[in-house]
Amino acid sequence: MSTASQNATGMSKIAADSLAHQGSQGSGIELVCPGCNQEKCVTTVERYGRHELFACAACGLQFWNPRVMPDARWYEAMYGGRDEKAMPLEPGHVHFLNDPQAPGKGNLLDVGCGTGNFLVAAREAGYQVTGTELDSNAARFAKEQLGLPRVLPLSITEFAEKHPGEKFDCVTFFEVLEHQAAPAEFLEGVKACLRPHGTIALSVPNRERWLTGPDVNDYPPNHFLRWSPGALKNFLNARGFEVLSMKEQRADVSYTAQMINMAIRTGITQAGAQSESASFRDVMQMPVEEAAEKLKSRATPRHRIMQMLGRMKHAACFPLAVAAIPYVRMRGYKGIYLYCLARQQG
Repeated sequence: MSTASQNATGMSKIAADSLAHQGSQGSGIELVCPGCNQEKCVTTVERYGRHELFACAACGLQFWNPRVMPDARWYEAMYGGRDEKAMPLEPGHVHFLNDPQAPGKGNLLDVGCGTGNFLVAAREAGYQVTGTELDSNAARFAKEQLGLPRVLPLSITEFAEKHPGEKFDCVTFFEVLEHQAAPAEFLEGVKACLRPHGTIALSVPNRERWLTGPDVNDYPPNHFLRWSPGALKNFLNARGFEVLSMKEQRADVSYTAQMINMAIRTGITQAGAQSESASFRDVMQMPVEEAAEKLKSRATPRHRIMQMLGRMKHAACFPLAVAAIPYVRMRGYKGIYLYCLARQQG
């Protein structure tokens, strides 16, 4: 996953949202939606810790409140180890590289480029590539191991301010938008880096994906926003973009195995889930020093045994997934990724 700490400004709006929320008890709150900025009646979808998940009746976005962006140290702690090897391409990357409506050439800026795996593939496809990445370990790997000199330790807002004359034919941000506390201001930073009629490409977790249990990564401060195809199209259209293509990933065998694994609870794996997956949501909300120490302390013999048993259980779900895939396809179950390509209008 690309580092999501490509932070936009907007703390005043976030603080206003938090103040508007104080003292509330759930549904019927007049709360400013970070996607459409309208004060519509919103309903509470879920609560976790001090956060509440709201659904906007105007644009369809679901958003957590309060929203306070972590710094780069938090992402380095949560996504540690990414500098050890090149990550495989994500489905969003593959969709873009195979999209007939994508530019196919020109200058490309990838926001939150991680270890640079996509930048390498885009360079081989004919693009001139630049990346931004706040995780210093991932950025160092991209430069030293993959030969990508233009990976800059800047947020998109900082990049636009420091390089006002540099414009790109395409700006990409895969698995980044769901992390933003202020998505509208993030997109303004993207627009500031685009040439007239330039294109953007992105992917986000699809809120309408098939789930048999909670996705422990889909909680603040990791994810602040939950996007559906309709909410994403509304958001982009309202900000001057024409959607050229949108693709929802189908649930494949691997994802089906993951969902079967999540649905099947055994005594051992349930204990492991309670100590590993469920607590990870709590770890994410700790101060960065405490979270880093907590993650290090979990590398115990018992933890390694639980991991091994979990992998064995997951592997055992693949034959079940192969048998179930015709039913999964018949029901139209969706996988995690939602890809979109759009062009700036005007």
